Amino acid sequence: MARWHTRDSDRLEKVGKIRKKSQKKTHAVSKGETFERPEERWVLGGDDGAFAARVVEVHKRYAFISTEHEVNAVDTRDVWLAEVARRFLVADRLERNFIAVGDRVLCIPDRQKVVKAASDLPKCVIQHRTPRISRIARLDPQTASREHVLATNMDQVLIVASFLSPKVKWGLIDRYLVLAESEGVDAIIVLNKSDLLKIEGKPEVIQEAEAMVALYRGLGYQVISVQANAEAARLDPEIIRLRSILEGKITLLSGHSGVGKSSLVNLYTPEIIQTVEEGDEIFYKGRHTTSFASFIKLGTGGFVIDTPGIRSFTFEEKSSIELSHCFVEFRPLLGKCKYRECRHMDEPACAVLAAVESGSISRWRYKSYVGILLGSTGREGRIRDLPLDERDIRDLQPDERDIRDILLNEQAMREMAGIREPEATVGSLDELEPKPG
Repeated sequence: MARWHTRDSDRLEKVGKIRKKSQKKTHAVSKGETFERPEERWVLGGDDGAFAARVVEVHKRYAFISTEHEVNAVDTRDVWLAEVARRFLVADRLERNFIAVGDRVLCIPDRQKVVKAASDLPKCVIQHRTPRISRIARLDPQTASREHVLATNMDQVLIVASFLSPKVKWGLIDRYLVLAESEGVDAIIVLNKSDLLKIEGKPEVIQEAEAMVALYRGLGYQVISVQANAEAARLDPEIIRLRSILEGKITLLSGHSGVGKSSLVNLYTPEIIQTVEEGDEIFYKGRHTTSFASFIKLGTGGFVIDTPGIRSFTFEEKSSIELSHCFVEFRPLLGKCKYRECRHMDEPACAVLAAVESGSISRWRYKSYVGILLGSTGREGRIRDLPLDERDIRDLQPDERDIRDILLNEQAMREMAGIREPEATVGSLDELEPKPG
């Protein structure tokens, strides 16, 4: 009898738990409702006080948003603590977070006290997000089946690297260029620590830097050389030139760790001064001084999305057709190969391979294309599982033959154009810096 009573009590206890669970308030999404909703379907104001905002920082469980009553008129002084509406959190997602810095969102004040985080800031709940105009994303290092969206709705990408300490990773730059080209946004390359190149750079290192700068300028990309920590940096013509590029735009700043992105931002009177570590260790090794992406208003005009430094960058696989289009020098040759879906690897009558052999396409850039197509890890330029000569592509850094080909190709193009005097390059940076006195 006692044994039966025990069994029955266990059953009743389970039934009670089920009933209690069924009585809990659910946060189910209505049929047909999605988190992404076009802005023309938003209802602003009303009884719930809905308002438009821009995501300015994203953390694990919450985000910071700033009101944006008109597109691109972000009031970064009006900051709220926000969470995504819980009815969407139960759904499967393909991204690390539902929102990213740069997203334009619809919010309602948190009158139901849903946001539990302790803060003196006003609180709100994010109800919807507009479709994104552009985005920069990589595969999530923690969960390979998800994407980590670094930023959205930017007008341009500023790829920041340093000549030395740490040395520029051209393979990482190519990855950013591929993403920018695929999203249809402009890309600008900024090379910091020009002083180190002049002081510590060996002749072959300087030659390599000059050749690579010439290569990317020849492809149509703006390449700007600066020393962001110089006392008179704000007077540098290149810094002034960059200011005009940033003005009136939303710009994503990204690149390798420790290259000086925060120092660069501080030159343009940001609303929030970025922390910069001092000392030889950070200067020579390159470390994170920015730990999360931030949407920052510049006093000189425009906004920047300052992101943490990245050492590993692997993005979703692209077909050879998609990837070829992202290499600008390949575009005039697309459709001229013997096979429509040519991978430009070992196929006969390939127009791209013929251009590489003739020197009209840089051997280095072709190696970079192959590395991305076949599965580069994206970490420090290393490559895995490539059926090519390991000595030829191991580091995804330009070798002596690459540099020689680039220099010869540049010289030939300049002679054809009738140019005799060399432009100011990395080796003649004195012309770009303000003269003392």
